[in-house]
Amino acid sequence: MTESGMAAVPGGPITEFAIRMEVSCRYPSVEPKVFETGNWIPRNPDRHINLDGDCCVTVWEHWLATAPNHSIGSFINGPLNEYFLSQFWFEKTGKWPFGERPHGDAGMEEAFADALGIANRREALLCHLRLLSQAWPKGHWACPCGSGKIVRNCHREDLMALHERIAPYIAKRMLRRLHESQNVRARRSIGRR
Repeated sequence: MTESGMAAVPGGPITEFAIRMEVSCRYPSVEPKVFETGNWIPRNPDRHINLDGDCCVTVWEHWLATAPNHSIGSFINGPLNEYFLSQFWFEKTGKWPFGERPHGDAGMEEAFADALGIANRREALLCHLRLLSQAWPKGHWACPCGSGKIVRNCHREDLMALHERIAPYIAKRMLRRLHESQNVRARRSIGRR
């Protein structure tokens, strides 16, 4: 064991973590919950871990939209591995090797905009997601670029390509999460009055 509680084995892994992972029978529709059980990672949002040990591994919809394979092995070898590698590296250097997103709604919006490949502006994000959540984006709807033109006379080809890449069910999940976070903010605002 090293001073920080991490073990390194010559020729083996650079570190080890004790974790518990809960995987629903509805995976990948339901995100796995991962808990760091060795109490090595401080329980605070700045370390991307909640007080109960539930790890903030990834923005799930971003991963669904960008990963070519949604198998549990792909999740373990991708975001889960990167999460714990990042924790190890942060402990050693004080820096996140892959960068980090802001916490809460800002991080979620940034991840969704990144997955869509658009500028991170909430109204544009909502407009894109409304279009993409349809079985087929409507050509007579206003283009999300803000030009005032309809989709068929503006960014039709770009939106069709994006629709091929982002499945409607993923766009619906993103849209639902944005609406849920907005509703939570509204309830908190009313509660403060």
